Amino acid sequence: MEQIPDNVAAINRRFKFLLISRASRSASLIFVALSVPIYLLILHYSILAIGIIYLFVSISTMLIVLSIGFLGDRIGYRKAMIVGEIPALFLTFTLTFTTNQYLVLAGIIVSGTAGSPGAMRGAFSPGIAAYLARNWPKESQRVSRMGMVTSVASIASVLGSIMLYSSGYISRIYGEVESFRILYGISFILIVISILSLILLRERPLERKTVRIMKKESGVHVIKIALSNAVNGTGIGLAIVLLPAWFKLRFALAPSDVGLVFLWSYVGSAAGAYLATKVFSTRMNGTLAYASVTRILQGALMIVVALSPFLLVSEIVYAVRSVIAGFGVPNRTAINVGGISEGDFGAATSIQGISGRISQGSSGLSGYLMDLYIPFPLILGGAVQSLSGFLYYKLLKK
Repeated sequence: MEQIPDNVAAINRRFKFLLISRASRSASLIFVALSVPIYLLILHYSILAIGIIYLFVSISTMLIVLSIGFLGDRIGYRKAMIVGEIPALFLTFTLTFTTNQYLVLAGIIVSGTAGSPGAMRGAFSPGIAAYLARNWPKESQRVSRMGMVTSVASIASVLGSIMLYSSGYISRIYGEVESFRILYGISFILIVISILSLILLRERPLERKTVRIMKKESGVHVIKIALSNAVNGTGIGLAIVLLPAWFKLRFALAPSDVGLVFLWSYVGSAAGAYLATKVFSTRMNGTLAYASVTRILQGALMIVVALSPFLLVSEIVYAVRSVIAGFGVPNRTAINVGGISEGDFGAATSIQGISGRISQGSSGLSGYLMDLYIPFPLILGGAVQSLSGFLYYKLLKK
């Protein structure tokens, strides 16, 4: 029987701390992502103003993701992930301890944290894809590990939606604003737990960086992924980033009811991610097809959500969309890192990430379109996301 080196065994044993980190981070950030647009509405910001605020959030996110990714290639991806938690720590601290509108806006914008409320949001942070790629070189291992990470994060996302749901009860005692501040305090504690868990991780020693940015062969692959991600990010910015506010305005929901809408979608995401690990273990072909088709279907179903006049139908369709999204993410992650050379993981995955994050600045347009006609941003965003699925397949099929 082949003996496993001590450092590899330690990496495998301590993988559970990554799952703890993603669970606590997901619960925290999902509540933040769901609640911040609603919180800003409570503070009397218009939906148009909120859209503009999120445009600046996307710019901050781009800068954070890019800088931490390059840093990871030089100091290690575990340390990069720890640094990457500081913006979330800053945001939750600010939202907990002040209601000053200037400080609240500064926390939201500078942290770059309050973005899309998708179930996978808590799973991903600068350095996570690079960490998985560096420590588990086989594609099957990467899909399996990413499937576990996204499953755990999606399940924990349910807690984030429950936190939003509980705001309805807490507000009866403390009022709306104070109920959110109490829950932001819980989010702050969860981010601290995430950081402590990351400290306990181990990773393989880094290769010495021989180029300033990345090797040519990595760059070609990254450009293909970045093009597709930019189109997909535009769709997400239009359709998803302000979705909690969209449900509140479209169906006149209380914040607690918005939490229930998203709760079932997070359960669906967890189921989809778990299914991805099982399908890939029995059928190792078709990863690209799964990755592309799931993105196409996500966009198509978002259009159905927009056009439905009934809350229940929109809620069910969005939950089904989440199952499909959860299934596609581990497959796409394995493909995205598969063409990257050793030593380039941090820079490459950061560039892939920012291409999607900066294009989410289309959320500024989303607020304007929503002000004109409520379903319009979801219709347009869904169409753009479906287009990105076709583009992903065309660019990578060779």
